[in-house]
Amino acid sequence: MHRLRRVFILVLGLALVAAACGNGDSDAETDTTAAPTTTAASSEPFAPESPECVAPSDPGGGWDFTCRTIGFLFENQGSTGNVITTNQPGGGGAVAFADIAANRSDDNDLTIAASPATAIRFAQNQYTGLEADQFRWIGAIGADFGVISVRPDSPFTTLDELVAAVKADPGSVVFGGGSPQGGQDHFKVLLLMTEIGVDPALVPWVAYDGGGEAQNALFGGEIEVFTGDVSETFGSLEAGDLRVLAVLGDQRIDGYDAPTSIELGYTTIFPIWRGLLAPGDMSDEAYDFWVDALGKVEASPEWAVARADNGLLPLRLMGDDFTAYALDAVDSFRTLSLPYGLVAP
Repeated sequence: MHRLRRVFILVLGLALVAAACGNGDSDAETDTTAAPTTTAASSEPFAPESPECVAPSDPGGGWDFTCRTIGFLFENQGSTGNVITTNQPGGGGAVAFADIAANRSDDNDLTIAASPATAIRFAQNQYTGLEADQFRWIGAIGADFGVISVRPDSPFTTLDELVAAVKADPGSVVFGGGSPQGGQDHFKVLLLMTEIGVDPALVPWVAYDGGGEAQNALFGGEIEVFTGDVSETFGSLEAGDLRVLAVLGDQRIDGYDAPTSIELGYTTIFPIWRGLLAPGDMSDEAYDFWVDALGKVEASPEWAVARADNGLLPLRLMGDDFTAYALDAVDSFRTLSLPYGLVAP
């Protein structure tokens, strides 16, 4: 638990430092953004011919947001042509990662949306036969927080009311989210239940392929609590379609009208980075290109607007720095998953 909290605090600390410095000082930040490189066979710098970003989920969730927003800005910044977003749901990313590893491991034009959900699935051996270091970690350029949300007509108007109901009868409230059992959205439930002294195994969990599908399930009454993220619920909260009982963080998000878990007296937090991976056999030239292109997006005023509009905090982890951070996070999530029996053999 302490190691995972250290990883979470690292994300929070980086975000706070970036927020204090402002995007105008991006060039002064420490990162490993590479200069454009040339291939061994040509003096021309690498450029993707058919750029594509795979979101390992249905449309509407955080991975889909990452691909579509960053892909648009790759083109807007002149780094690429039109970036195609491919939604490839199934198994919390397992279908997409298995396909890429088997059939596209050397695709230099391909990027993959990633978040702590990705690290968790690697940690739990849920991407069968695959390890985190078999992929190349490009960078992360934004961070938001998990949320505990309900429908506007829910009987729960505060987090305390929800907690009281779960304590009284753990099986009476159905939670759901865009990840399998033990995945990112379910981890928020595990952490909160552990804090309040409830056995998480007694709390019903319904898994969906992405936050968009899970939100629709909440609206349709299939679940009572959706444990999504700030960025994927921003529009629904503004439209009055959601009541957010708590943001699982230590600071309020501008334009997002919801209290934090810390100010409500709880200790559970769940920061979420937004980033990209690449296939494991991508060439160094292509990898350096994508690190550089993502760094340009992070430093752009257009990203600053998109980030603010979706409740993301500034974050810049690129190349080798991101790789080291992500692999450490995988180890930490594995340690935390073991007591819950979530690590597959």
